[in-house]
Amino acid sequence: ILAGFVVLSAVHQVCTYKAIQAVPLKTLDRHRLHIVLDSYMKSNLDQIIGQSGIKKQNSWKAPLTPTEVAERESFLPLMPPDQSVRWLSVGASLVDICPSGVEELESLMIRQETEVNGPNQYEKYILKVLSSTTTGSDDGAIQLTFFEGANDDDLIAGMFHAYAANECMRNEVFRNDDASTIVEYSYAVTKSQMPQFMSHL
Repeated sequence: ILAGFVVLSAVHQVCTYKAIQAVPLKTLDRHRLHIVLDSYMKSNLDQIIGQSGIKKQNSWKAPLTPTEVAERESFLPLMPPDQSVRWLSVGASLVDICPSGVEELESLMIRQETEVNGPNQYEKYILKVLSSTTTGSDDGAIQLTFFEGANDDDLIAGMFHAYAANECMRNEVFRNDDASTIVEYSYAVTKSQMPQFMSHL
């Protein structure tokens, strides 16, 4: 009986996996967004790392289509669907992100400087870069949390920023830069490329 249960369960999982691949969903959960952002960052790594590439929007490759995402989607029970869980913490409490209190929180808030929003508006998320010496891992880690009132665009922007920052952290060009430099640079990439990225989703 046990052997039969194991075989049937395996067959069911394979069928579920094939069904996921066959249906290109146009909605994004964390795993599908990881697939899109991870591929996008790797495909455009030269533009991300090269300062001149930020302004050349036409040279950036488009993100994956829903069909391409479906082909790469993973479905393994009891296993993390992708590697982002090793370096990205989403939804951490402010106590964890800002153990030093209000002053640290204010330093992590990202100011928007646009004509529409005015000089005193901030992004609806905060992002903290943790170095490899702090985390004990080779590539460090990133903590990301969103404020109340964040909408879908804010969620995607925060995740985009996190993935851009992660690519910088892993690259030798930024190996000796401090966390604030990486956050600022990756935010410039985010603001520059988000309109084009969103237009393809």
